[in-house]
Amino acid sequence: MSHSSHDTAVTVTPRIYGASELGVLSFTAPGPAHPRVEYVGGDLFVGLDEGTGGAAITQGQVEGWAEPFRDAVVAALASAPALPEVRDGLIVVTDEVAAAAVLLEPHRVSAASLAGTPVVFALARTRVVVVGADDEDAIGRVLELAEQLFEEGGPLVSAHPIVLEGAAWAPFRWREVAPALEMRFERVLRLFSVRAYEAQSAVLQRPDVHIADAKIRVLDSGVTTTFAAWPKGTATLLPVVDNVIIADPSGSLSVATFDQFLTAGGDAIVRTGLSPLRYFVPGEPPRAAGA
Repeated sequence: MSHSSHDTAVTVTPRIYGASELGVLSFTAPGPAHPRVEYVGGDLFVGLDEGTGGAAITQGQVEGWAEPFRDAVVAALASAPALPEVRDGLIVVTDEVAAAAVLLEPHRVSAASLAGTPVVFALARTRVVVVGADDEDAIGRVLELAEQLFEEGGPLVSAHPIVLEGAAWAPFRWREVAPALEMRFERVLRLFSVRAYEAQSAVLQRPDVHIADAKIRVLDSGVTTTFAAWPKGTATLLPVVDNVIIADPSGSLSVATFDQFLTAGGDAIVRTGLSPLRYFVPGEPPRAAGA
């Protein structure tokens, strides 16, 4: 689809974003350079790229457009191919334009071919999966795919599914609908959160604050948890994790749940506006390596 901005014709294609990626881009491409997006539901958004795989259409660019941005996005969906057939209860969409069309025009998904109301997992830009809300086995297969994508190491979008409510997408209350899958859902959510924090850490690096990494630990019970280390007394941006390992300068280690750590720190610990969310723990600048 071509769009005219002033005297320049721009060919655009849809692009899917998760909230965590947009949070990172707020640092690397702030203000007018930030991608212009339309909210879909849950933590999902759709924007536009120049051409196929080109640079994102930014907020600054859109200021020069005559038509509303959403109209331009919807027009770009005209080239969307038909959705794949249902297999084993799943519609696996590997074409990003088709996936964006599902997100912005939910009527494209036929509920008759699914076991229940359509639920979308936008795991990656080329792995958007639609299942029926009543098909627990199919949902389980999506979680398997999510783990596979994490292990492959490629870019991820979101582990938070959305469900069709009326004519719009809303967060899928999986704890109520599929309680038997709770441990598997919690594992996938933690895997995806660690990947999101990894991407964020790369752009937050600064000499005066320790950027704590979120890491995965699987307990003997099989439960997947997350943890981060806090060098006691050091200014730190701490990710939201299950447990905080407190490293005392003396060499001793102690562990607190995240809620216990926040309670102990009181008002001194500040919730930031970062996405994904981090808390600022005040202290001295990190010690230089070898110091």
